[in-house]
Amino acid sequence: MKYIYFIAILIFAFSCSKKDSVVSQENFEKTPAITYDTTAIDSFGPGATSESVMAKINAVAIKREKDSLAAIAKAEQEKLDKEKAKLEAEKTKEEKKEPKPDTQAEVSTNQ
Repeated sequence: MKYIYFIAILIFAFSCSKKDSVVSQENFEKTPAITYDTTAIDSFGPGATSESVMAKINAVAIKREKDSLAAIAKAEQEKLDKEKAKLEAEKTKEEKKEPKPDTQAEVSTNQ
């Protein structure tokens, strides 16, 4: 029984071992050459972006960011102003509806 387990383990070990594929010279020559559609551009080559161009790009980006932040701040300020105006309108309505305490005292003393 021990021999059966030993043989099974050996067969399993040999079946799982890495099989090296041998590439023949004929198959190697038949493979097409790899061509790339891009080229590497180093920092000094033609097509690299100069520092002055990058400075202009960064200036435009910073201006856009400041403009967007200003627009956001303006929208927030308008929202706060609308809320403040709404609260003031409600406050004035409440004051108009409520009679003054002085008039109530006069009405009660007259009767």
